[in-house]
Amino acid sequence: MTVFEIENMRLALSTFRDGSGQFVKSIEEYMPDYRDFERVTALVCGGDSAESKAIFDVVVPTPDGLPFGISCKMSTEKKTAGFMELSNAHKTFQDEFDSLGVDWRTEPEYAGPAVVELVSNWHQRESRQFDLASSRYLVLSHDSKWREFQLHCYPLSLVIADPYADVEWCSEGKGPSTVAGYIQHGGRRHRLWQLFQGSGGQLKYYPPLEWTEWSSARFALETPPVKTILEKVEEYFPGKWSSLHP
Repeated sequence: MTVFEIENMRLALSTFRDGSGQFVKSIEEYMPDYRDFERVTALVCGGDSAESKAIFDVVVPTPDGLPFGISCKMSTEKKTAGFMELSNAHKTFQDEFDSLGVDWRTEPEYAGPAVVELVSNWHQRESRQFDLASSRYLVLSHDSKWREFQLHCYPLSLVIADPYADVEWCSEGKGPSTVAGYIQHGGRRHRLWQLFQGSGGQLKYYPPLEWTEWSSARFALETPPVKTILEKVEEYFPGKWSSLHP
């Protein structure tokens, strides 16, 4: 994205602070949520927001070929890694384990790669409809107080670390409840994957920040005036609101 597109995104995201975004209790202010981020990304990039469980959240047409897709993610920032919740397809994951004869609780070394391969194949199945080489993950992160934001662009490939050769898989939690995948990165053991199959099938991905293709500068959102619903009704439909109940 160009600096002008990032500034347009900053301004568009700021509009949801007028009372139309989510109310964040910890700071008692309105902020954009993940769906708002998808809509703004579509607006800025000249695409369409699917607003569904489609493989890509935003589809951007190109003049000479297939459109490319953008998967939008929002998260609280982490010091050394990004964060994406890739899926919560509990039944789909369980069906895959069953077809392979894998017990994810006792065989994490098989369950982990199976899930990564399954999600990667979802993208490959769309290769006739999308330019996968140009498609990306776009992550909007914010600090715990929602004062600073930053954009990170990650490649679509989930096999930067080979899930079979490069990732150490293990079971964690009580029961156990989680399959975790670790890599050696920067001289340290880094948790790259977490599958919470016992809690809805959430698949979480923590790519190191060094894997980003680009990152924006940190930015703050503008503060527009907050309008109540009644104020908006009176502005949009003057004279039509009745204060008396029939």
